[in-house]
Amino acid sequence: MNPRNIGQFLDADGTGIIGSEECGDQIRVWIKVRDSKLVHVTHEVFGCPAAIAACSMMTVLATGMTLQQAQELTDADVAKALGGLPEPKYHCSNLAASALHKAIEDYIFSQENPDDTVTITTLINNEMPTPLTSEHGLSFWIQFGGKNILFDTGKSNALIHNADLLNIDLSQTDAVILSHGHYDHTGGLDAVLDIAPDADIYLHPDTARIRYSCHPGKQSKDISMPRTVCEKISAQFAKNRVTYTNKARTIFPNLLITGQIPRITDYEDVGGPFYLDSQCQTADPLNDDQALLISTSKGLIVILGCAHAGLINTLEYAVTLKNQPIHAVIGGIHLKSASLSRLNKTCESIRKFNLQHLIPCHCTGVSAAEMLKQHFPKSYQDIQSGVRLTL
Repeated sequence: MNPRNIGQFLDADGTGIIGSEECGDQIRVWIKVRDSKLVHVTHEVFGCPAAIAACSMMTVLATGMTLQQAQELTDADVAKALGGLPEPKYHCSNLAASALHKAIEDYIFSQENPDDTVTITTLINNEMPTPLTSEHGLSFWIQFGGKNILFDTGKSNALIHNADLLNIDLSQTDAVILSHGHYDHTGGLDAVLDIAPDADIYLHPDTARIRYSCHPGKQSKDISMPRTVCEKISAQFAKNRVTYTNKARTIFPNLLITGQIPRITDYEDVGGPFYLDSQCQTADPLNDDQALLISTSKGLIVILGCAHAGLINTLEYAVTLKNQPIHAVIGGIHLKSASLSRLNKTCESIRKFNLQHLIPCHCTGVSAAEMLKQHFPKSYQDIQSGVRLTL
């Protein structure tokens, strides 16, 4: 076998990613477009020889085609050019053509949406410059597509003070997304709803569960969403302003909440001694952990609260949901108690996503952050509250 046109190139105009549940293959395709023609098509395959052969042939067939011709390329065309495929492997050619079509769709989307930048302001983080108020917690103000999104609210009303200093009008909040039910991500919600009473709220059904942390030698600590916040959310139900997101849900164009994230890796856990009872007998699986995905022409931007579901689990699910490469990851990663083995496996797994921006904060942990910085010096970025990012 001598496959052609292998590997990513950095100035691609479109990217397509597709996977097969049937055989576990994953295919990535990159295209370069000039005058509505494909002048360069490459691929990368994680899978069987038949998938590699099909993708190699697809790149040969597609190069030089117009976009319309390439969109009409079928699985049958690829299989025929290969001289046929064994019946159990016939679906591989379908993957190749479909991945190409995804790359073309990505290119067309970028041309139709030239100004789809995302602005993210950190309202709350563990550390920030004076005169902003700091606290153990997280909150992002996200502006995209004409919408204002508040992702988490920190643990108190400190975000109100910081928003005022940063000239952010919280009364213009269109939606509040809660990444999970810990107090340091939900405690400021009652103050926000006093300012933005008509904001829609998105949360997993388990967000309001009573939960505890249990550290050795210490009494268990209630880390639930404050009861006053639960009462405010209950009042919002009467106004039809609350939506449960146990499953993935698009809330605005190109804005999707993951809902509950599948746990597929064997080395990731919730990141701490979390329990559903004060006696610390019943482990808390933190099924309510979810992320926000923003689809842009550059790729997906993944917003994390704490990534209790596991960073790699979250990124894998993001790609499954949107079939786009991941451009940036920002938020807490809860690796401060992670073993060296988990950290090494996490860094190894991150590489395949080719992130352009890796911006950990909040609960990531000093040692883990330093390790991420060493492994990814070009994409790693520190963040403090008050920092505005344009991605």
